[in-house]
Amino acid sequence: MNAPFWLKQFSFRILDFFLPRLCLFCGGVVAEEAKAAVCPDCEGGIQWVESPVCTCCGLVFPTREGEDRPCGPCQTDPPPFARARAAAVYEGPVAESVKRFKFERQMAYLPVLQHWLRRPRCLELVAAADLLIPVPLHRRRLQQRGFNQALLLARAFPDAAVGLETLVRVRHTPPQVGLNPKERRDNVHRAFAVPRPDEVKGKNILLVDDLYTTGATVRECARVLRRAGAKGVEVLTVARVKHE
Repeated sequence: MNAPFWLKQFSFRILDFFLPRLCLFCGGVVAEEAKAAVCPDCEGGIQWVESPVCTCCGLVFPTREGEDRPCGPCQTDPPPFARARAAAVYEGPVAESVKRFKFERQMAYLPVLQHWLRRPRCLELVAAADLLIPVPLHRRRLQQRGFNQALLLARAFPDAAVGLETLVRVRHTPPQVGLNPKERRDNVHRAFAVPRPDEVKGKNILLVDDLYTTGATVRECARVLRRAGAKGVEVLTVARVKHE
């Protein structure tokens, strides 16, 4: 029988208090003053999202030369959000952390993911937002998983206002994994709604999620929020798939 989510969090905090912190990736001891349970060597191997990137969707360009600029797809089909940014590329320790947290319910990875979200490029988006909105799960998926990973990630910013059920998922959809870009867009079409438009009207909204793949989900969320009266929408994720 699976333990309740609150009990898992409590147990993790007790163990973290009494035991020395070990790196979640290599098992080495992490200094007590470190902000997360990841050693400098493992964190040093992460590919952070850095310029040059697409000024709109945050695509990491293959060449490391040049300035930030719009990518081809964003020029031909601009998304309904102003910009999307991620902390790191979805590979190595970052991909491992997202998968183990999201699908295996390993809460030890949450502080690490929150730590990565506090990188300067990410904090710029948080500072510009009036309201953070986690990408919602349908109630059936929420019951299965036991938590909304996007909501827990949004709590990395305790001083920011977070909208709870400001954006809701009104249609249960199959997982996006394995679908091509068109199938992903069709899968989430009309899957979201804003029950109380006054909560977003005239505000700058920051959508928060764990992973940016094709952007189909956040595109649909942003479209619905803009139609509800949001002044602007931006997107923040821990990781972004590297398209080459």
